[in-house]
Amino acid sequence: MTRTTLFTKSSIVAFVVSCASVLLTGGVLALTPPQCTWCDTISDALIFYQDNYPTSNFEPYQDTLIVVRRAMGSDDQQTVTSEMSKFFQMLRNRSYGINGAAADELHNFALMVTPIQEYGISAPPPVTGQ
Repeated sequence: MTRTTLFTKSSIVAFVVSCASVLLTGGVLALTPPQCTWCDTISDALIFYQDNYPTSNFEPYQDTLIVVRRAMGSDDQQTVTSEMSKFFQMLRNRSYGINGAAADELHNFALMVTPIQEYGISAPPPVTGQ
């Protein structure tokens, strides 16, 4: 084997390894969920309340946040707006049997962390005293 042949084979192997690592990294990055830190913050709060109110069903609220995250990832502001408006309405109505105190606290918390004006989200005031 000549020195030139060895160099060429080494170059080809290095090129193939480089391409494979780029493809693998690209695949991993493509599987990474879109960033929505305020969604994550609300989701963490939902988990906290689920732990404290185990008879309440917070899963539909988490499902709504999943839709919002996907919409954020595809830059679909209309879906972000409609789903977050739905989220706030669900809290207001105490949908899916969630505890009233938890609904009010989550509503107030979500209002603080959600970019309401940026997305034109309609957030009804919480129902208090129920």
